[in-house]
Amino acid sequence: MDKLKFNLIAINLFFLTIFNNNLFAVSNVYIVTKVDNEIITNIDIAQEVNYLISLNNDLINMEKKSLVKIAKDSLIREKIKLNELNKNNNTLEIKQDVMENILKNYYEKLNLDSLEQFREYLLSYNINLQDIMYKIKIEILWNQYVYYKYKKLLNVNVEELKKKINENKNKNNKITKYLLSEILFSLNNEENFEKKNSEIRQKIDRNGFKTAANIYSISSTAKFGGRIGLMNESQLSKKILKEIKSIKQGEVTKTIDVPNGFLILKLEDIIVEKFEKNLTKELDNLIKFETNRQLNQFSIIYFNKLKINSKIVDE
Repeated sequence: MDKLKFNLIAINLFFLTIFNNNLFAVSNVYIVTKVDNEIITNIDIAQEVNYLISLNNDLINMEKKSLVKIAKDSLIREKIKLNELNKNNNTLEIKQDVMENILKNYYEKLNLDSLEQFREYLLSYNINLQDIMYKIKIEILWNQYVYYKYKKLLNVNVEELKKKINENKNKNNKITKYLLSEILFSLNNEENFEKKNSEIRQKIDRNGFKTAANIYSISSTAKFGGRIGLMNESQLSKKILKEIKSIKQGEVTKTIDVPNGFLILKLEDIIVEKFEKNLTKELDNLIKFETNRQLNQFSIIYFNKLKINSKIVDE
């Protein structure tokens, strides 16, 4: 935990500086943005800054203006989703094990060993575990909402997935896994691909991949600096796999054109493991992955539609 303590000292010094700015002054509370009928205050943004830095410490080094923008955009996304859920009288329930699994995923990505460690870690950023659970609840309800809205459009080819499993194990019954991070970005009507792509890559070179992911990625992995985790070869399309195999560990791929935008991947590590001869388990995992991949595409498309139709006004 020594590294953790060091980071917390750095965080405290960082916030002693930015708290002097009026934007973060508790005695001067004001509305920064309205999303339809929902307001976002300077205090909300300050709390969101804490939250985002707690998940990605690389943001400590970011200039204050950019950090505030990331926090503001994050809150706008959350408000848009919450407004849609409330508008549709969302009554979906969240199972306890689902919440527990997501919390575990959060603290493991932070290299913490338990929920209690996670709770203490968050408190050092002035965040309660309940604050995180509220955010997770919105995401779970949103994902469930998208599932029920688009489930009839899901198209998972089980036979193709079986073929992929068999194709991706080598003669020694070994399978290659890639530890990946991502930046998934899209263009609005006024943006040029070459310009935005160049801007993202410059940000990667200057501030690191994790910071660039926080700023530009529209994927849910953005809050963790784009970290996806370990991916089997069978989970990757031939197009993406080809790009990953063309780079070395620590490098990033060319920008890949994908259905819901453009993708840049960073190859963090390569792991070769013994292939599990449990076809049923492998197939179940691949079906879940493919289902989630398609739902993520629907989620992004639908969210962008809602954002266009939302009234977002800066005060």
